[in-house]
Amino acid sequence: MHRTHHKLRAKKSNIISLQIPSWASRLYIGLGLILVPWTVYLGSSLPRHYLLTHWDISWTGFDIGLAVALICTGIFAYIKSVWLIIAASTAGSLLLVDAWFDVMSEKSPFVLHQSILLALVFEIPLALMSYYLAFHTIKTNKK
Repeated sequence: MHRTHHKLRAKKSNIISLQIPSWASRLYIGLGLILVPWTVYLGSSLPRHYLLTHWDISWTGFDIGLAVALICTGIFAYIKSVWLIIAASTAGSLLLVDAWFDVMSEKSPFVLHQSILLALVFEIPLALMSYYLAFHTIKTNKK
């Protein structure tokens, strides 16, 4: 009986308690959930053809992937999972790709300025915050 108790104590001491900022789970889950209605709107409002077929499906699918990455980042932050590193890195990369293609694919000067503003105010800072979250998780949880 004593040996079993000792083995359980040894296993418990190997569990890592990740140090993750408390704001991370609420922010990323919230942003992912906000992106869902935006994606529905985008899928129904984009033109079907924009120099290529299935333009609307391409952007809708991309935004679904971004929403999943943001929500996963929030969930993994909430449960303090090491998978947060991958989810946050993925979210950051998808946000940068989204900003790039939003800006580079616009024809209208007015919409181009909106895309640049959205990239500078929202997408790029959130991408950098995502990379920080991944880096912070790695740095503060080394064994």
